[in-house]
Amino acid sequence: MTSNDSSKLYRDIVCPFCSLLCDDLSIRNSSEKLSLERHGCPKAVKGFERNERKVRPAIHGESVELEVALEHAASILKTSAQPLFAGCSTDVEGSRELLALAEKSGAIVDHAHGEGMMSNTLVLQSQGWITTTLAELKNRADLVIFIGTDAVTQYPRFFERLIWDQASLAGLKRNARDIVYIGEDLNSKAGVSPKGKRPSVLKCPEKEINETVSVIHALYKGLEVQANVIPARRLSALKKIVERIKTAKYGVIVWDASEFSATDGDAIIQSISSLIKEINQQSRFAGLSLGGNNGGLSFINVCAWQTGYPSRFNYNQGYPAYDPHANTTKKNLKNKSVDSLLWLSSFDNNLTAPRTEIPTIVISKPSRKYAKEAEVYIPIGTPGIDHSGNLIRTDSAVTLPLKKLRKLGLSSGSEILKKIRQMM
Repeated sequence: MTSNDSSKLYRDIVCPFCSLLCDDLSIRNSSEKLSLERHGCPKAVKGFERNERKVRPAIHGESVELEVALEHAASILKTSAQPLFAGCSTDVEGSRELLALAEKSGAIVDHAHGEGMMSNTLVLQSQGWITTTLAELKNRADLVIFIGTDAVTQYPRFFERLIWDQASLAGLKRNARDIVYIGEDLNSKAGVSPKGKRPSVLKCPEKEINETVSVIHALYKGLEVQANVIPARRLSALKKIVERIKTAKYGVIVWDASEFSATDGDAIIQSISSLIKEINQQSRFAGLSLGGNNGGLSFINVCAWQTGYPSRFNYNQGYPAYDPHANTTKKNLKNKSVDSLLWLSSFDNNLTAPRTEIPTIVISKPSRKYAKEAEVYIPIGTPGIDHSGNLIRTDSAVTLPLKKLRKLGLSSGSEILKKIRQMM
């Protein structure tokens, strides 16, 4: 870090605004205003350079002192027969405190990205899978197949950091990778190599992805696929993909469960996992599940190591009762089976709390909207900007430290949650 009287430059900063957690950013603080100096992406620019409005804690839209808001939040949870804790967008430390408060208040716990993350989890629980890390992808993969995702829409620096980067511990040449896309409306521009080699693109609507993966599986096993089952042109393209799979030294299939519909996600991921297991009988292949933005991967990992379950459990009976289908935010609000809502959002103001008539406690980044609408509103800072913390990367392989970069007087989510718990 270099500094003078009015400006500080922070190097090697971790970006918390997507779960890739790029750790090479340079951020300048000039009179508590941040600017991105080096590396980063549009998400990072928006996140770091956002000027936070000054918003006070509020009850029913009226500004109050923090202690008053905390006491009112605690009283809501004390008298609630069945609270729901949702959003759950926070860092490792905030996740710990959220679970401690959930246990004390007997709450249901569900992350805002619970649908996608649970699609992965249900497949992992039912049949297991073979997955890899970002480092292995970067250093070894000579074939990368993207199914239902282009990666860069949600993770803008994916190709810059992992595909076309020159460094490779395994000696993989920069332009040696083959890129394949299977899906619809995918941005394949990033898949063009630095020397102009274009990726293979198989246009496929989501409702046909599961069938397409199954056909790849059948062709790989040497089974005959009837011409009336799949169009001849697509069948020919799939046969070429299978031949490339057979020659790959280390292949990776990439998907993002959040980009699949709730009805098809489990089946698609199950088919991908079965295909990867089949390929591994002859060669080396792995999956890479992207996801877990807004602290999602950190949250389900903390849930798993503290309770044995990956979220979607209910503490109402004094222990975490796991039910991934019943303990969802949408279902409980629709069925009116909860009588209070605590919404926690530390990273993204677009991650909005659901509208509901039950008493709602919103703990989020400064927001005048929530200050007016929520029964109790408490502003907090962003991990990696307003306070230090830790986040777990999308591959769950490493935990990266976040630095405090400015001083706006905003408390962390973990501090606020702890104070509410101590008042109960």
